[in-house]
Formats: sequence, structure tokens, C-alpha cells
Amino acid sequence: MKRTDKKRMHPALKVLLAFLIISVLIFAGIIAYVYINLKGAADKMYDDDFADSSSEMRETEVSVKDGDPISVVLFGTDSDAERESQSMGQRSDTIMVVTLNPNADEGKIVSIPRDTQAEIADRGSVEKINHAYAYGGPELAKRTVENFLDTPMDYFVSIDMDGFENIVDAVGGVTVTSQDTFEQSGYSFTEGQTYDMDGEEALAFSRSRKSAGAGGDSGRQMRQQQVVQAIAGEMVSLQTITNFNSILDVLSDNIRTNIPFGEMNALRSNYQDAAQNVERLTLEGVDDRGQDGLWYFFPDDQSYNDVRSELRQNLELEE
Repeated sequence: MKRTDKKRMHPALKVLLAFLIISVLIFAGIIAYVYINLKGAADKMYDDDFADSSSEMRETEVSVKDGDPISVVLFGTDSDAERESQSMGQRSDTIMVVTLNPNADEGKIVSIPRDTQAEIADRGSVEKINHAYAYGGPELAKRTVENFLDTPMDYFVSIDMDGFENIVDAVGGVTVTSQDTFEQSGYSFTEGQTYDMDGEEALAFSRSRKSAGAGGDSGRQMRQQQVVQAIAGEMVSLQTITNFNSILDVLSDNIRTNIPFGEMNALRSNYQDAAQNVERLTLEGVDDRGQDGLWYFFPDDQSYNDVRSELRQNLELEE
């Protein structure tokens, strides 16, 4: 009986196959490592106290996995030694509202001045809107903002501004074009000039409001929006992979949110185009003394209605 010889694999093919197997295992290991680290950081940022903090203004629950239009309110808080010594809560000196519509691939962003006169949710008192955070943290502040704008706020992101410099440095700095000419904290900025900023410079750029040429509160709000968008852009770029662990450490130490880990990947995949096409809105108004003798920001009725309408339309809500 004739014996059939088995075909032997060419040595070069063996090497190639081994290389492919090793590459797949390494890639799988990297994916697992990234997933574990991402989940750990996301779990640290996520607060179980806000697990059921969906907006009461929604008739039906939104789904990021289905790509429903969503809103996010961002709070920037500053620690204050005197306030902490008196067991007083933080105030949100930065308040931004972002709406993202993946159906239209459009985003809207508007800043609410911290001195805006508003009714504080659950308290019935009329005060500066940034007091809400001190009274009840991000959840009370979120409800106060959505009542003020008559627009549902689906999620919140709270950033400790004391760690702002570290966040910018962790992503490798940001590139921003100044729209004003002014000086702040030893830095000089010229209208129309683009700057590659580290954390310290970005903080000076975004905080200035009283310097000559800085444009007051409206100028500061615009610069804060620029820096936040620049940070987001750096975070989704491939260059940040080299700083992966340091970025996660800084973010988890300085951010609180009610966005669970399971929805973060859906946000990245479904809302990326809308997040890269964001229109900046401006809430116009005047600073004046209120009946209680304190100074407030009072929005112009037409500007308020226009901003409210733009946000609601981007969320596909009826007027």
C-alpha cells in the first residue's frame, strides 16, 4: 500500500503564522489593558449617588446607544480654603451647557454667567445661579440650570478647576487662537495669534476677565469654551495614547459625572461628529444691582429666548 506523505509547512510560513498569533495576543492584551484601565477610571469618576438622575423634563428616557439627541451641563468648580474651613460647599464658577444631535451632526454650546439671577431648585430662593452647587452639589445645580433654561439636562460633568492645569498637561497641551489682546498672570495674548499652551498658560488664558482687553465675563466664557473644546479634541487624538495612564489618573482625580461607563463608548462612537461641529451661542444681558442690593447678571429677553430655542431645537424638542 502506497503511503501518502504529509505536506510540510514552509519554514517561512511557520514564522509568519507565529508572528500573527503573537501579534493577535499582544493586541488582545492591549485591548484588555485599556478596557480595564478605562473602566477603573470611569468608575472612579462616576458617582452612584446620581445613578437615577435622569431629567424629569423628559417624557421618555434618552438612549445614547440609540443616538438620541442629548444635553450635558459642565460645571467648573474652585476649591476655597475659607469656604472649606466653614464646611461650605463649592460654587460653580464655570457653567456650560452642551447639546449634541447625532441625527443632524450638530452641537450647541453656551455659557451661563456665574452671577446670573435664577431660582434655585428645591429651595425657591432667587440667588446667583452658581450658589446651587454649594447647596446641593452637581445634581441640584443640574436641576437649577434646566429650570432656568426650560430645557432638560440629561448629564452633568463636574471638573475641579484646581486640577485643570494637570488635565491640560496630561493631554500634551492645547492649541488655541486668542480672540482678544490682553495680559494675565505674566502671559501676553494677541488677537488672532495661535498659541500652544501648557496647563499654566491655558489656565491664565481661560480665567482672565478683569484685565484690559479681556472682554469681561463674556470674553472669559468664550475662552473657557475654546479651551474645553481643545482639551476634548486632544483627548480623541491618537497622540494622547502615549499619555494614556497619566490622562486617566488626572481625569479620575478631578472629574465627577453621572455618565456610566457603559454609555461612554456609545457617546464616543455615536456623538463624535456632532461634538466636532459645535456652534457657540452667547447669552447676552446686563450686570445690574438686584432688589436685594447684590449685583447680578440679567439675561436679555430676546437673547434668552433665542438661546433656549436653539438648544431645544437641537434636542428635537417642541417649542
